[in-house]
Amino acid sequence: MIKSASDIWIEISVVNNLKWEFKLSNGVPILIAKDYFKFPSQVREFLDTFQWWSNDLTESIRPGKSCLIHPEVKDWFSVPFTRSINPLFGLDNSNMRQVYGNCFNGNMPLVNVHSAFPHIDLEREQESKPKLYGDNHIGFNINLTEGSYPVSTGFWSFNGKKSYLDFSWNDNIEEENFHASIDKSITDRTTWFQIKDYGPWVLEETVDMVYNSLVAYPTYFFHSPYIEPEWFNDIDRVTLAGFLNTSPEDLNFQQKDIDSVSYAWEFFNLDKIHNYHPKRTKPL
Repeated sequence: MIKSASDIWIEISVVNNLKWEFKLSNGVPILIAKDYFKFPSQVREFLDTFQWWSNDLTESIRPGKSCLIHPEVKDWFSVPFTRSINPLFGLDNSNMRQVYGNCFNGNMPLVNVHSAFPHIDLEREQESKPKLYGDNHIGFNINLTEGSYPVSTGFWSFNGKKSYLDFSWNDNIEEENFHASIDKSITDRTTWFQIKDYGPWVLEETVDMVYNSLVAYPTYFFHSPYIEPEWFNDIDRVTLAGFLNTSPEDLNFQQKDIDSVSYAWEFFNLDKIHNYHPKRTKPL
């Protein structure tokens, strides 16, 4: 008899009693929880049975391969993540915009050369002052790869600015011109290459994820996987990634948690993004 994947996921997606660490890493807000899953090897084996699609079949900027969680089961599949993360931010009904697995290699084909450059995970509106829209302000990765190579995320600045929140209209235009110049100078369909300092981009920090750890970050900071070309040529670099929606309408917490929830919102600049602070009953 075929065993339901939902039954398997319920059995293996148990989250440990976590200790969360808020860490400011060279100006980048990072949230870390080690020893995340109770059965990490079984979660990895479960993901390995999924269909992994090459990202060159989609419009995604991601390189490598992804296993996509179907939208009809996404919210249900995400319950272990939302239950563990939501209380930190005082959120009640928040859900994930996306959840998927990533599989990267140091020698993977690079169909879209822009995949090797830093990006943000929020959509942009172009006005006199660049703006972001969407509610998925927190991204996370869970490292499900054992081995000697570090599983790292790099964070960059552009013109000295690490966050798109600090961009001016001129910065926005200059970044667009940079990518237009890349289209002319680097041939597509090459293999992965790792940038460090490249033109206006400066590598500010790399954050390593130990096995079975969750690392979360603001989606409006410029980031990218950090993979040296000689890494992960003999094994796959597999992570589970997701984006948490945040909205003041989903705030629902006990009064005793007001200080910790406020700290989390301030740490991720959610009070500025939403123009709303958990300590206040009306917009700032």
